[in-house]
Amino acid sequence: MRKGLQQLALGLGLIMVLLALTGCATTPPTPGSPERFAEGREAYLAGNYSRAFELLLREAEDGNADAQYTVGYMYYQGQGVQQDEQAALRWIQTAANNGSRRAVQALGQLAGIGTRLHQERPETAAEQPQPPE
Repeated sequence: MRKGLQQLALGLGLIMVLLALTGCATTPPTPGSPERFAEGREAYLAGNYSRAFELLLREAEDGNADAQYTVGYMYYQGQGVQQDEQAALRWIQTAANNGSRRAVQALGQLAGIGTRLHQERPETAAEQPQPPE
C-alpha cells in the first residue's frame, strides 16, 4: 500500500512538472498588427483622433490590451468618437483583464469617482484615467 502511494505521488509530481513546462513552452502570440497599432498611436499623438480610433479599434478587437485601453480612454474623453462612459468602462475593463497596468489604475480611479459622485463632489484631473502613452 505504501509503495503504491509513493508511486502515485511520484506520478502526480511528474505530471505537474510536465504541465508547468508545457505552459512555459507556449508563448501566446502578440495580438493584432504591430504596424497598425504603431500607425494608430502616431495618429493619436498627432491629434488625428478619428483615424486613431479607426485603427486602434481594430487592434482592440484583435485583443491588443494597449489598444483596448486607448479605445476606452477615447470613449471616456470623446476623442474621435461620441463620448460613451459605458463603452469606455467596458474597454478599460477588457484591457485590465488582458494585463494592462494603466487600465487597472484607471479602474481604481473610476471607482473612486463613482463613490464621490454619490457625495456630489466634482472629479479632479488627477482622478480621471490617464491618457495613453
